[in-house]
Amino acid sequence: MNFVISILIGIALGFISGVVPGLHPNFIGALLISQFSDWWILPMFVSMLVSSQFFEVIRSTFLFVPEESNILAMHPIFKFVNEGKSLVAIKLITLGTLASLLVGVILSPILIKAVPFVYQYLKIYVPYLLLALMAMLILKDKHPIHAIIIFSISGIIGYFGLKSLSQPLLILLTGFFGLPILINIKQKMPKQLKSDKVVIKKKNILNGLTSALASSLLLTFLPAVGPAQASLFSRWILKKKEEFLISIGAISGFDIIFSTVLLFTIGKARIGVLEMLGQKFSFNLDVFILILLLSIAVGTIAYILTARIGKLLAKAEDKINYDIVKVAVVILIISVTIYFDGAPGLLFLAAATLTGILTSKLKTNMSNCMGSLVIPTLIYYL
Repeated sequence: MNFVISILIGIALGFISGVVPGLHPNFIGALLISQFSDWWILPMFVSMLVSSQFFEVIRSTFLFVPEESNILAMHPIFKFVNEGKSLVAIKLITLGTLASLLVGVILSPILIKAVPFVYQYLKIYVPYLLLALMAMLILKDKHPIHAIIIFSISGIIGYFGLKSLSQPLLILLTGFFGLPILINIKQKMPKQLKSDKVVIKKKNILNGLTSALASSLLLTFLPAVGPAQASLFSRWILKKKEEFLISIGAISGFDIIFSTVLLFTIGKARIGVLEMLGQKFSFNLDVFILILLLSIAVGTIAYILTARIGKLLAKAEDKINYDIVKVAVVILIISVTIYFDGAPGLLFLAAATLTGILTSKLKTNMSNCMGSLVIPTLIYYL
């Protein structure tokens, strides 16, 4: 019974960390790690981590506040919302996350053998691969000169922000990708369809999962590469926005499974919550298998819950004053920024937001603001 209760508490914490800006599972984990006995912590933390990856799509879809794993999805999500298809966007992303958890578990025996070799081999080529991907995205832009300008400005802001702020990702990503969308919304939220039914071909799902799998290889083995940089690969090769949203969701799921494999094989995890568990437990085969099984079980529950919460919000959108919601979200973001980083945080938030607005005015792709993460990553490696 205690095991089930800890899972339910973890899912509740996953909802809170997924929906509320600034409350990352790593932050909550650091607060709670010493408050519970060992066998409460493991199912609770795994449930929190997995479920948060599903619930954060609620925040991205209805509040337009991005998480690192889905910042490149913000523009496609916005398009779906404008078409009244917010529930479809939620379904595509969460379907990708759930499918990737299942595929990741199936592939785990192969990954256990391959991880040590790939870990040593791949890191040499990261900066060149990132540079090539970003160059391709810039060259494909309708206004490549504008794209270079935005890429450079965001890179400078990102470099100094990552060095100066305690919560750089929240502040920078919200500034570049979240607030500009909120500010540019002049009308009320369009009437949303109450159904999430969508025709998804097996080919589309396979394309999304395959690109996410390739992207996640970068994410898994390289400490300076986050979900946003890894998703550049999917952005480049996938043409359909449905496939891209599936891929964005899948990267989150693969990240959990691959990081668990990484912790089991070489004793390192790129996800803070898993790293805490690795320090708390002897990470043997039994613990490894338990985490994999918990990931699938909790992922299935979170998939169902996210769909139902999304439908409730879609039904209630006629009763919601979206102007008030926008103001409330902006106030919350500013408050969180002040709490963590004070005046410097506000300065970087303003600079990132102005750059995001400029990106829209110049009619260039928002993905060029990825320079805020790509340039610091390249400096780290080169």
